[in-house]
Amino acid sequence: MLIALPPRAWLPLALAVLAPIALLALAGVSRRRARGIATVLALRTVVLLGVGFAGLAGTATMFVFDTGLSELHQRHEADVRALARSIAASPLGLVGVDAQLQLALFRAKDASIGWIAAGSEGCRASCVLSASDKGPPPSVVKARLAAIWPHDRETHYAVAVAGRPYLIAAAPVLDASGVARETVIAGIDAAYLVDQARRTAWVLLVLSYALLAVVGWSSWQQVSHSLAARIHAITTQVRDGSVANPGELPEIEGAELRDLAESVTTYIKSTLEEQKSSDERYRRLVELAPDAVFMCSGLGIKFANTAAIALTGARGRTDVIGVPIEKFLNFEKPIGSERRSNALRPARWQRLDGTVLHVEVAEISDASTDGTRQYMVRDVTDRRIHEATLAHRAEHDSLTGLVNRARFESRLIELLESAPVRLGDGRHLAVMFIDLDGFKPVNDRHGHAAGDAVLVAVASRLRESTRDTDLIARLGGDEFAVLLEVSDPSEIRVVVTRIMEAFRRPVPFGEIDLPIGGSIGVACTHPAATPPVRVDGRPAGEIATDLLRAADAAMYSAKSAKPERHSTSGRHQAVA
Repeated sequence: MLIALPPRAWLPLALAVLAPIALLALAGVSRRRARGIATVLALRTVVLLGVGFAGLAGTATMFVFDTGLSELHQRHEADVRALARSIAASPLGLVGVDAQLQLALFRAKDASIGWIAAGSEGCRASCVLSASDKGPPPSVVKARLAAIWPHDRETHYAVAVAGRPYLIAAAPVLDASGVARETVIAGIDAAYLVDQARRTAWVLLVLSYALLAVVGWSSWQQVSHSLAARIHAITTQVRDGSVANPGELPEIEGAELRDLAESVTTYIKSTLEEQKSSDERYRRLVELAPDAVFMCSGLGIKFANTAAIALTGARGRTDVIGVPIEKFLNFEKPIGSERRSNALRPARWQRLDGTVLHVEVAEISDASTDGTRQYMVRDVTDRRIHEATLAHRAEHDSLTGLVNRARFESRLIELLESAPVRLGDGRHLAVMFIDLDGFKPVNDRHGHAAGDAVLVAVASRLRESTRDTDLIARLGGDEFAVLLEVSDPSEIRVVVTRIMEAFRRPVPFGEIDLPIGGSIGVACTHPAATPPVRVDGRPAGEIATDLLRAADAAMYSAKSAKPERHSTSGRHQAVA
């Protein structure tokens, strides 16, 4: 099987042929100058061996390439025939969109497929072509197909397209009567086989030159060691993987040159098999990985493992192949120059059914010409929900849903630090402390369930009586607090009035109504407050402490001004 190999593949063979020609010229010079017979005989021997080595290098190189092509064809022959049968079974044949999709999917599943075409008459009439974006342009492929269209629809051979070698694997598309209508032709990239053949030629060239030098020197010194023994010793080293110098070389007769070629060919075959086995193990590992793995190019998703298909919500792999990854993936933060390429980045993932998930993504960009990117996507939605729940519990009261004391005080300090409240600035902060009256008798007389019902009702009425911008907190027990932003003290009195009005309504519990009441104390930074809390030139922490202390004192002042009774009307308040 002949093919127009690239120049780099012919270089070692040309050098192998050059050696005996040069030695032959040197032998002629030696004869004319009446050199010694030993020199002439040594040169002639080396010339004959050089010719043999040149033929051996060429034969072994083409044998390696032919063997690789045969194995490559055997690996893809069944798939090409199956594709031809699938197109023949299609109702519209090559005319339908399904044929183009089948060709594209067939090429996308194997990176070694450079292009795949289906048509007749040298692809000059009806023709469907799917070519890789890193291979020759479709126009070049079609022009080349017109010249090398197979006469035998079951044949396979190698051709060069745009200077790159391809294995041609063909299969007929039969109609219902069994007549071949069109032909499916797959162009399988055989560049790596050329490289293997070139390496074989270089190995043989180096070995040949080394042996020629040894034989020439040995003949010159009239030693007893034969060329066959040295070749056998080197062949043994190649087979055993040894680099040690051989000891005494035995006198051996036989087809050592053939053994040398076979040993090199066997080594190359074993290397290819090991590479194929390694690729298969990697594919299985990725396929069984619990995290979603995507391989994408500029044309969209090229590969998705089982976990990735489940993450997208698709029914099969064909539903996501070719779809841009950006349709599903949206990073929460833009990429920074300081970010490592293998760091996990938070993102949102939108499934095909519209469900949005929280994910973490590791992105790896290859240096290949097609810009291939790999993504590992991990679903962390449950973890995010759990973290949000824990954060909410840390800052909120579990019974009423209001914020707790720690969150209330930290929010007060945040407001004082982010927007300092000062006299004449227009907006001021007010802290309102609320303590329920008669809550302990309700707990003692009707039980803790009744007390919890009162606390829940108070929290609900506080939400109804305050504004959306106000922060309500349960400080503990039957104590509550409200944080307000006001521009005039009259706004505070409006909120207090609403709260007291809400406290006049009893809380229904079973068949009884539980009366509630409360004492309210207010502290404000407004200059009209009595007494005002000074804010000029003081840290936010000190201002917050004074506000809380003043509101607490005002609340206790209001409570002490009430008559001694277990149920209160909720009409007493004090404003500091």
